[in-house]
Amino acid sequence: MKRLSEEQFYEKYELYAKMIYNIAYSHLKNVNHSEDVVQEVFLKYLNNYHKLESLDHEKFWLIRVTMNEAKNVLKSSWNTKVNVIEEDSYPYQDEVNEEKRFFEMIYNLPDKYKTVIILFYYENLDIKEISKVLHLSEAAVKKRLERARNILKEEESKNEIR
Repeated sequence: MKRLSEEQFYEKYELYAKMIYNIAYSHLKNVNHSEDVVQEVFLKYLNNYHKLESLDHEKFWLIRVTMNEAKNVLKSSWNTKVNVIEEDSYPYQDEVNEEKRFFEMIYNLPDKYKTVIILFYYENLDIKEISKVLHLSEAAVKKRLERARNILKEEESKNEIR
């Protein structure tokens, strides 16, 4: 089994850490839990990188593992028994407020819509790529995107009225 050099690992970390964090944060809305997910995903990556066939496969694998790890955090007994108070901070302070607002809005979406929105708009995956990552038909991905957009439009119009 070929080993990953420290330099190669840091290159992958620089390439994917922000994406992984943002996906986790969109599901968890908790800085500490999201950072934990990043660590867990990279630990799994270190144990499995040699199985990944291409850069696309690697990215899809990381997205899938990130979503699964975020779901595991939400299902964990600690998370279900303890209400963690989240500080009002966002670690990527250089990001525009619009991006933070984007994550705030999609956080309230059901997971199946949240995920397609993140992958389509933030990670710039096309419908075909999203269908591969999520193991859904392209029609199902399109429908979820449509429904998510409608929910977001309704929410936006409610906020404008207030």
